Amino acid sequence: MLKNDLISPTEIAKYFLIRAEKDGELITPLKMQKLVYFAYVFYLVSKRGAEKLFEEKIEAWPAGPVIPSLYKKLKKYGSAPINVKSFVDISEKKIFEKNDQRIINILDKAYETCQKYTAFELVVLSHREKGWLEARKGLEPYEKSNNFILDKHILEQHIRQR
Repeated sequence: MLKNDLISPTEIAKYFLIRAEKDGELITPLKMQKLVYFAYVFYLVSKRGAEKLFEEKIEAWPAGPVIPSLYKKLKKYGSAPINVKSFVDISEKKIFEKNDQRIINILDKAYETCQKYTAFELVVLSHREKGWLEARKGLEPYEKSNNFILDKHILEQHIRQR
């Protein structure tokens, strides 16, 4: 896999918050985790596994995929919507101008595809993902785990072999 130094899970979350604010939408930490996960999936699949959106491993928690560094930054909000003003500095609102337009296009596609769902609908969708299912094998539904979701399982589900 090639390394992509352009973006972090937190930057993706900030981008989604800025989009949501413009749309008059609110995003909870649970929903944000799923939005960032699906952005990762969209990017990985679009690159056919040759490049990742970010390097951090995604863990298979009971409520679906979780990016630990993002969880730590968002846990102070609990189940309440993320406060855009406290999470995104005004100067960061142009954060993606330096980034490749292809990344922005994929983030927009992921956002537009997933934003219409509630956090709980995204949890259900994420529980159908092969990567999450494989990482949770042998675990009880609410059993804690730090098992990683593997890219190969994401790709097996989303890229059909010819």
